[in-house]
Amino acid sequence: MTSLLAEPPSATPHRYQVYRQAKNGLHHNHGPSVVSPEDAVASFLQTTPAFEGGGVRLWDHTEMRVAASAEWQVETTRMGFAVRHRSNVFYDPALALVASHIAEREQLEQAITNRLRMAV
Repeated sequence: MTSLLAEPPSATPHRYQVYRQAKNGLHHNHGPSVVSPEDAVASFLQTTPAFEGGGVRLWDHTEMRVAASAEWQVETTRMGFAVRHRSNVFYDPALALVASHIAEREQLEQAITNRLRMAV
């Protein structure tokens, strides 16, 4: 019985969940809950906000904390237009590493696609 108490809690089938912010400020779940960190990060990166500048968060149910969030910086163009840029902030270093691997893989796929188009 003491060995059961000493073991860390096992992963639940709903460890990660992506939430999107509504205009009223509340966050609502978006998409299915997942266990895999790779699937969770991929889902988070692909999730668009519910409205311009709206929040997107990745929640870790096991740790009971926000694992990642999308922040928006506003930049004014030379023409005077305000443009929002999304910055993904990962509070878990392991998930940040997963996100960098996903970005590298996407860049490689894009480079291969561009080379194939030029070869045809």
